[in-house]
Amino acid sequence: MADRGKAAGAGEAAGRAEDAGAARVVLAVIATQQLLMAYDSTAMNVAVSDIVTDLDTTLTGVQTAISLYALVMAALMITGSKLGSRAGHLRMFTLGATLYGCGALVTALSPGLPVMLLGWSLLEGIGAALVFPAILSIATLAFTGAARTRALTLVGAAAGVGAALGPLLGGVLTRYLSWRVSFLLETAVTAVAVVLINRQRIPRPKTVRQPSFDILGAVLSALGFGLIVLGTLLASRYGLLTTRTDVVLSGRTVLGEGAVSPTVVFGLSGVVVLALFAWWERHRIHTGRDPLVRPAVLRNRATRVGSLSLGLQFLVLAGVFFLVPVFVQTTLDYDALESGLTLLPATVMLVLGAAAGTRAVGRGRTTRKPLIIVGFLLIAAGAAMIVFAFEPVSSGLKIAPGLAVAGLGLGLCTLLPDLVQSSAAEDRVSDVAGLSRSFSYLGQSLGIALAGALMIGVLISTVLASVRTSTVLTAGQKVTVEHALEHSVQATAVSDQQLRAELGRQGITGPPADELVRINVQAREDGLTAAMAAMGVFALSGAALAARLPRAARKPAPAREQRRHA
Repeated sequence: MADRGKAAGAGEAAGRAEDAGAARVVLAVIATQQLLMAYDSTAMNVAVSDIVTDLDTTLTGVQTAISLYALVMAALMITGSKLGSRAGHLRMFTLGATLYGCGALVTALSPGLPVMLLGWSLLEGIGAALVFPAILSIATLAFTGAARTRALTLVGAAAGVGAALGPLLGGVLTRYLSWRVSFLLETAVTAVAVVLINRQRIPRPKTVRQPSFDILGAVLSALGFGLIVLGTLLASRYGLLTTRTDVVLSGRTVLGEGAVSPTVVFGLSGVVVLALFAWWERHRIHTGRDPLVRPAVLRNRATRVGSLSLGLQFLVLAGVFFLVPVFVQTTLDYDALESGLTLLPATVMLVLGAAAGTRAVGRGRTTRKPLIIVGFLLIAAGAAMIVFAFEPVSSGLKIAPGLAVAGLGLGLCTLLPDLVQSSAAEDRVSDVAGLSRSFSYLGQSLGIALAGALMIGVLISTVLASVRTSTVLTAGQKVTVEHALEHSVQATAVSDQQLRAELGRQGITGPPADELVRINVQAREDGLTAAMAAMGVFALSGAALAARLPRAARKPAPAREQRRHA
């Protein structure tokens, strides 16, 4: 009997060790996939010109592909989370990663823009909407206590590192090989991830009869988030609050110059649709039907405030990583690779900050809340330091201290996913994952859109004011410049060399060209400074919001067994 007991105990211990080993493999796989997909969101920004040339398309066409990818992902995030809770998060991870890998392969082999739209915008977008919520849910359900903190912080750090490495690795591959190699790399890594996940002996949820799926809720949530993201994407083209030029649809002017911006119209429409979505979800609950997401999860302060804080964190992350490459490429004439190297201090400090924060919380030296507050304050300080480095005589080294400080702050803020997910009871993990991911991606979309809109808005304002008071330009030249700026929907920051080349094509040389270059330098600096300062303000808002977080997340209902729903 004793021998049997020892054998049984040894068997149970071996089983636990095997389960723990499988959980570690799964964590490594999902963190790698998180990093890869975050890399995808920033890497192609430095390869846009090469894609335009290779596919014989236009800048607007490639930007459309990027925008549609954002729309598809944001629109389907909550639906993807619900599907994971019904069919199993590992199944959804596998399905989503498979779709994502297929999309990356289609994109890598695409002969033209239509095929790229199918691969990048549609297949990768749908795959990402299934994978992202599954990653958080798996990490939450597979671990408890300090192990969960380490797992969720690793996932958060992987997102930041992937976004920061995107311009660097994407620049290297684009310069020395091809932009297509990035997508082939994504295909290969994703294929390995799918194989490794499916080789693990992890309990799968039993197939049971499921209640009817909330199709109308899925449509309303997709439409609401899609409208908001679409509005933010149009901010740089038409303006943040009022339109800089007529909005023309099918040959008809739907919004005249000076009218309310499409950003406001789509944003408010999205909010109205989401309010209708919330009402519909409550109606389904009251009638005893299964909702797409339980609105009650937002009554939990850790979930509600934490999700909003995540949105601000991703907003600032996206804004900073958008503005710094714009500055070094237009002001310092850096190429894609040099731009990526400039961001290295942020990447290194992000990893160190995440590791230090996880260690401090795991050893009981502090709680997540104060570290998150300090993280947002460091981001604000780093943004302020970068603002003072935005000048024509600057360099990548001058920006490095500010990026390092901001990166350290972002690393500490990677504790946010752990705090938010730990606030969820086991049966609501997928609800919280879907909502928090939706807030995160909305923040990311808003960060790029707001940074671009503020930069361009201030740039145009400064150029117009300087042109009108210039004593060098002729009256005819002033009218030409004003007309070009006021009626262009593609205004953006350009380098001095790009501007001189364009002026030369228009026959403008000598003192007038020098004057316009001088004005461009000042306007570009003003625009970048204003946008980066706004990112600092948003970071301070994040610190104020994080101060309302509970010191410790509400303890979730006891799990019947780990990884049961994974």
